[in-house]
Order: sequence, then structure tokens, then C-alpha cells
Amino acid sequence: MSTRKLTFSWSLAISTLCALALIVVLRKHQPSYEEKVAPISVQGRMGEPVQGRNFSVTARKLRLAQAYRIDGKNTDDPSRVVRADGIWLSVLVEAAALQQPGFISAQLRTRDGRTYTASESDRPALKGVNLSETQLLVGFPATGAFFFDVPPDVLEGATLLFHWGLNAPQSLDSLVEIDPGLDKATVAQLKEKAVPDLDMRTRTDR
Repeated sequence: MSTRKLTFSWSLAISTLCALALIVVLRKHQPSYEEKVAPISVQGRMGEPVQGRNFSVTARKLRLAQAYRIDGKNTDDPSRVVRADGIWLSVLVEAAALQQPGFISAQLRTRDGRTYTASESDRPALKGVNLSETQLLVGFPATGAFFFDVPPDVLEGATLLFHWGLNAPQSLDSLVEIDPGLDKATVAQLKEKAVPDLDMRTRTDR
């Protein structure tokens, strides 16, 4: 009689411990609050339209340059050279607002998780080309570029990110992620073609 009671007690204890262990494991693997409200990733590839909640973007081409030669601020001013602290990476894109007017922002995420935000609209100041802080209207897609000033050694394995709005990506909103194919060979080719002073002037007499 006593032996059966002791056996039953041990069985109950073991079952309880197993249940508690399972609960701990399940809680450990539950997503955190930050993960639950994180932006929703939308994967895409170069040359293909990728659609987020309120925008569409197509990344067409990448180019590297050490500096850009642009028009002077005023008509009679001489041209200016905008140099990068590292190297300029430009991404030619087609972008469109789908439901309401607004802005698309771009980032470059490196292989180790660091992010570089595209330069502001005045660096380089290329009106109609630099899409940073450019308002998009529904029904009027825009073609232009985002410009990144980044260290040359972070390009390999980097990913392009695009989101709606001027600030950080909003919770549960779309985050378009495009793999630009920046493997070792591609980065080497881009660096080989990079010019020290890329002429972006509209007036070549200055």
C-alpha cells in the first residue's frame, strides 16, 4: 500500500517538472515585444518592383564614386565638388506612392547589422535626381537615386532597405529588403569602375 503511494508521488513530481520545463522553453522562444511590433520584411531583388504597404520601389543600378561635381548654388557660381568621407554608393531607383502622397527613405544594412541612412537632399544637391526627402504623389512615379556615404569595406554582403516616411520604419509597417548582389567580385568591379570625380552638372560651362 505504501509502495504504490510513493510511486504515484514520484510520477506526479516528474510530470510536474516536465510541464514546468516545457513552459520555460516555450516562454524562452516566444518573440519579444520589439519583435512582435517590428516592421514587416518584404523581400525583393534588383530590377524587380517590390511593393510595400503604400509604396513600390525598383532598384535598378549601383555605382561608386569618390566625389560628385555638381552645379554651383547660383547660376553664375562655379561648379562644386562633393566628396565622400568614405565612398559614394548611388542606387538608381524607380519609386511610387500607391495610396497617399509621402516620402520613401532608404538605408544600407551591412553584413554585421550596421545601418547607413541615405544622405539628405542637399548632399549631393541634385534636384530631380536625389530622392531623399522628395515627396511622391500618387500616380506620378519618380526616377532618381539614393546616395550613401559609406566606408569602402562595408559594401560586401550589404542589403538595401526602403521604408515609408522620413523617420525610422514604423511598427508593423513594410520594410522592403533588396539584395543588391554585392559579393566580393561585384564590389571589386564597382570599385574598379569608380571615378574620382563624377560629373553630374547640368551646366557644363562652369
